[in-house]
Amino acid sequence: MTSNAEIRHVPFDENGPWLRAMRTTLLVNPGGGSEQALTWWREVWNPDRIFGAYAEGRCVATLRTFPTTLTVPAGPVACAELPIDALTQVTVAATHRRQGLLTRMLTRSLADAKERGEVASYLKAAEWQIYGRFGYWPAVRGTNYRILTGRQPRVLPARTPHQVVGVDPEQLAEPAADVHRRVRLQRAGQIDRTAADWRRRLGLGGLRQPGVREPVCVLVRDAGGRVDGYATWGADDGDWYHDPEQTRATVHEVLAATDDAYRALWTYLLNLDLVRVLVLQGYPVDEPLEWLLSDGRAAQRTWTGDQEWLRLLDVPAALTARRYAGTDRLVLDVVDADGGWASGRFELDGGPSHAECRPAPTATPDLRLSQRALAAIYLGGNTVRSQQSAGLVEEETPGAAARLEAMFWTAQQPWNATPF
Repeated sequence: MTSNAEIRHVPFDENGPWLRAMRTTLLVNPGGGSEQALTWWREVWNPDRIFGAYAEGRCVATLRTFPTTLTVPAGPVACAELPIDALTQVTVAATHRRQGLLTRMLTRSLADAKERGEVASYLKAAEWQIYGRFGYWPAVRGTNYRILTGRQPRVLPARTPHQVVGVDPEQLAEPAADVHRRVRLQRAGQIDRTAADWRRRLGLGGLRQPGVREPVCVLVRDAGGRVDGYATWGADDGDWYHDPEQTRATVHEVLAATDDAYRALWTYLLNLDLVRVLVLQGYPVDEPLEWLLSDGRAAQRTWTGDQEWLRLLDVPAALTARRYAGTDRLVLDVVDADGGWASGRFELDGGPSHAECRPAPTATPDLRLSQRALAAIYLGGNTVRSQQSAGLVEEETPGAAARLEAMFWTAQQPWNATPF
């Protein structure tokens, strides 16, 4: 069934119906939102990047994107930045499912991103089955942890003196933004944060939701006073007096630009008074914490799965932007059956210190691969072999898949610390 609903951009003065439709489908209070929240929305609202579907006078589907930069591999612990389109708040009302609304909105949105010169599109997929149809593919995975602090695990101490100090959320924003900038340039897969992002994340300016606790915030400084890391956490509801062994706290964020700052923060977190269990969500799959603990089994993985999905729009720009573990030259025949924006034959000449990718329409291909497969391996989070086994990579030159694998290898798994 095809809907005759109107798909159009949404100006800010029509935000009310759009926000209600989005909140309803994402299981948020439909009428929620304070004046402070509306002020925040006014700051981030870009009509050219916001779509709504309207039927019988009601908004029945939503989509929003925003411009940001994505960190991509440029060395063992160094990254370059790539201009991308971040996709979020995609919803279709239950009354209008399977009527082509998402296809119409997302096709227009991707075409716009391509025209703007954005190299890729990035999102967190609510459902696996949906976004592959548009060329997105899982590129970054995350892990949830439960850390049993009641077992009193010790952390390998910092090698140089560091001081952990408590601060108010208002005091955290500026130094934390600097730490985040340094950290994101050390690991691929991370997007930038704006001042508006920080205010919402820390609940500043009246943006804290009713009933949500103010986060406890700490900074860690080196001997010279430089802030090298921070953490935010909050105690969960519970009765620590009558059931002390079940007292839990959620660690919202731990970011450290140096190994010593990382150790100092975890020494602090593992010694919180009255807390017996720490809960973490969406951390790197190669999180090193368990290797720092005197009892690594105190850090238990409770879930591991896909987090961010990537969709390439400009293959030459994407492959030229990053650097490679091995030096090689390969001709890739990229098949984009989900829109065609990334289709073409390209010659990739790259290594640790250089990269160039250019169209090569008449060259003999070494590999034929789906754009989805290229998106999956682009940040280093998946292997060429996994995509080859799934039928998304075909060798034309024997051994070419292993050569591509050697080029795309990364020392760290990609990870994104910023929800969107």
